[in-house]
Amino acid sequence: MLFSTVGGKAFAQESTSEPAFWVLTSLEPPFSLRNDKGQLEGYLIEVVNGILAEAHIEQEILSAPWERLIQEAQSKPNVLVFPLARTPDREDDYHWVLPLTANIYGVLGEIDHKGLVKQKTDLNKVSPIGVLKSDFRHKVLLKENIKGVMPFDDYSSAVSQLLTGKLKSLFFSDAGLRYYCFKQNADCSHIKLLYEYETLTSYIALSKGTDTQHIGRLTEAATRFLRSPKFAQIQQRWLSDLQAQGPFKLHVDHGVLNLW
Repeated sequence: MLFSTVGGKAFAQESTSEPAFWVLTSLEPPFSLRNDKGQLEGYLIEVVNGILAEAHIEQEILSAPWERLIQEAQSKPNVLVFPLARTPDREDDYHWVLPLTANIYGVLGEIDHKGLVKQKTDLNKVSPIGVLKSDFRHKVLLKENIKGVMPFDDYSSAVSQLLTGKLKSLFFSDAGLRYYCFKQNADCSHIKLLYEYETLTSYIALSKGTDTQHIGRLTEAATRFLRSPKFAQIQQRWLSDLQAQGPFKLHVDHGVLNLW
């Protein structure tokens, strides 16, 4: 769907003086998802749409698989992507516009395995390990030569495999696991954090080569929107909605939604 939509819009923008500009997201329920009508919704969708409106940029948000999103952002200018975890390896590859959420990432598995993992090389003791394909966590496991890495296109499937015992562990976050367990009506009380990797913040980011016009407009608009009553209203409404959806531990710190 992304290919045909982007292609059509690129053709439409060829006759304008403003460069082509794309807004891409990888769906991360419950913060960004498609509703029953196929429309994008969620906390992150509302925030990014608010910033685009503040910047007077009329652009539809398009969704794509994570691997495709990264490929587009790394190969083209004028691509806005979100939510993108800000890691040292990515630091110089993007223009970082605004922090959105922060999360504790690590490897989760049965509590009986708690004492097995003291360092990254010990992760071989809790394999096979599920991970999102082409995500930064996938690359971490490959770099450490961890055996039995099993990449998935989505975390819903990975969580299902973990609960059935086909996976021994999952490189994810506790907040994400609790959400999918709640959606699948599954008891995950026996799944705990075995190894804490890092606390990372996800951002709205712009691809390298993006024209200064868009960088300036979006950075200034993001700063204004962050201070606006509308942003505060969106945050408070979604805090209440998300806490009603499952066992989430959430709090806001300097505008960033922390998932613990």
